[in-house]
Amino acid sequence: MNKNSVRIRENATTKKAMLILATSVISMLPTLAETNALIEVKIFKDWVIQGEYTFGGFAFKNTGTDPLPLAKKATDFELYQLIGNKSYDAKNVEEMFQWIERRSDGFISLLPEETHVYAGRKFYLENEHLFFEGEVRFTVPIYFGNGVWIDTEPVILNGVVPDSIEHMATLADVNGSHNLVAVAYKNERWLYAKYNRSCFPICPISLNKVHVEPHDGKSLYKIWDGDKSMIYQKGTSMILEGPDENDVFGKWTRERRQQAEADNAEVRRKKQEVQ
Repeated sequence: MNKNSVRIRENATTKKAMLILATSVISMLPTLAETNALIEVKIFKDWVIQGEYTFGGFAFKNTGTDPLPLAKKATDFELYQLIGNKSYDAKNVEEMFQWIERRSDGFISLLPEETHVYAGRKFYLENEHLFFEGEVRFTVPIYFGNGVWIDTEPVILNGVVPDSIEHMATLADVNGSHNLVAVAYKNERWLYAKYNRSCFPICPISLNKVHVEPHDGKSLYKIWDGDKSMIYQKGTSMILEGPDENDVFGKWTRERRQQAEADNAEVRRKKQEVQ
């Protein structure tokens, strides 16, 4: 039986944001142990353009009675738990999941009532439905091993035709090239990395002039949004440094982790009192 809930909050920076909270209760045979997880998926804007891979952040609260396995590394979580399609061959999915333990950094054991927030990497959600105009809904399935999937409630996005797309710069090195473009829609303006027909949102920007210059001669670039600067990493579409109004992913991750650490400390304190 699945019990799902959705909560939408307004983001003061982007003015449009979604917070999807999903819970799913699944019995794990043969132990009959109950796995119950509250999954937060933070989406930083509720619209997408054609060819866009939208990104989000993840936080997990273990509301069950048994520890919850989560990859230590965000990259492992993205590759082997955020698989995105339950129709994949079950044996292959399980083998990929077990790869985390065998050949990578392994798992954290998220204890009951505690919360874990992934940081340092954007998570791009499945985009097969996003070549469209109009509203689309899709769930984000997460794999926890032994055939156990937990789905979020549907993410709701709106496919739109942007008001304008402005070329900002072309970044090229031995590993290839991509364009930086500014996409405007209603009262929002976002910087995107564009690769042929695919594009990846980077961060919101103001209506000021945007200037891009090399930073380290390799993969880092300094992006000026008016008089404010950011450090952008080519290849990951990440802002490594920047003001909160631009680095919305970093701001959310920092604040959400601080909240999780405080909540976890309180959970542990209460458990110690009981003991």
